[in-house]
Amino acid sequence: MRRYPKGSAKRLEILDAALEVFTTEGYRATSLRGIAERAHITPAGIMHYFDSKEQLLSTVLQHRDALDVRRSDLDAQTNPVESLAQIMDSNMKVPGLVTLYLTIAAAAVDPHHPAHDYLERRYHLLSGWLTSWITEMSQAGLVPQVVYPAGVATAIVAQADGIQFQWLLDPSVDMGMHVRRGGRRLLGLPYDKPIPQLPTPWTMRRALQQYPVTMVTGERVDEPVPGH
Repeated sequence: MRRYPKGSAKRLEILDAALEVFTTEGYRATSLRGIAERAHITPAGIMHYFDSKEQLLSTVLQHRDALDVRRSDLDAQTNPVESLAQIMDSNMKVPGLVTLYLTIAAAAVDPHHPAHDYLERRYHLLSGWLTSWITEMSQAGLVPQVVYPAGVATAIVAQADGIQFQWLLDPSVDMGMHVRRGGRRLLGLPYDKPIPQLPTPWTMRRALQQYPVTMVTGERVDEPVPGH
């Protein structure tokens, strides 16, 4: 198992604490003091590891993405639409983190925001996974001929982001179901039928080999999560 330098280990401990507070207390009730108490450090001590509160919150999102991948079965035979839908299923249990993500994403359109570069890379990563997969599916004859795979990929990612806004306004919305059904229709498939599997099945490990994930937290996504 990988060992982190002492400073990096404390940084990850702070990120774990922040995730736990956002999950249990919600976005509005979360404070720097609450995160500090959970991490057994002072608020000023947190600022020793992060340049600003905005950088802390931005890095929390990256930490959460790393944990999501590391907790998943990298060799499960699935597809990126189903993977996105499963993330939406999980998000319905953590409204505080969904609010954090949408708030940071809206602010990060400013190129000077600490999360701007990461979210830009994140969108390119998701779109790259989807575009590659849709192209393979089309070439294999498993979906109707897709003229512009990148456009369909962009629409699927936009659908996943948009449904989270709707869910915060109306918690009765089933985000996972809408992503599954909407993704199938965007691919030209029946909304109520499973997506066919490629001859060489899509797995998260295969996707990571095509488009590696680099986290600024220094975490690797191809190893188990210690203590989780």
